[in-house]
Amino acid sequence: MIEMIREAIEHELDQIEEIVDEAKQVMAQAGLTQWGETYPLREHYEKDLHNGELYVCEQDDQVIGVACISNKGHEEYHEIAWSEADAFLCLKRVAVSPQARQKGVGLAFYEYAEQLAAQHDIPYIRTDTNGENEAALKLFEKGNYTLVDRQYHGQFPQPFYYYEKKVHSS
Repeated sequence: MIEMIREAIEHELDQIEEIVDEAKQVMAQAGLTQWGETYPLREHYEKDLHNGELYVCEQDDQVIGVACISNKGHEEYHEIAWSEADAFLCLKRVAVSPQARQKGVGLAFYEYAEQLAAQHDIPYIRTDTNGENEAALKLFEKGNYTLVDRQYHGQFPQPFYYYEKKVHSS
């Protein structure tokens, strides 16, 4: 059972880095190339923390997942065929401890972001993943996100899939 999602605090960066490194290993073993040696790095999460955009999922006083929830998308977001040019929150760099995978942690981050968006009258949640990341694609489907675009980037053999969800204000 997921106990809490909350803003991360600085002393948790070591735990966060460990979770991300473990997630990268799991992805590499599965043949996924989206994350690697250069992304994401501790410095990305440090920047997220200092921008007030870093969140953790905690269970039994242990950090079991991490996500950046930001009002800025990746650099290519301006090229995506979003349904409206409107404010949004974007989930990035979501990582879950391998021991906590398939227990709803990823979906909990998306639901939390939807609540944040509703509280702040932000109409959309936007996110993306590489097409080879079937777990993320299933998560977006389960969360009722709508596919809006696909784009190829750099050396990646699969396109990136861009999703959004309209959020209703509370």
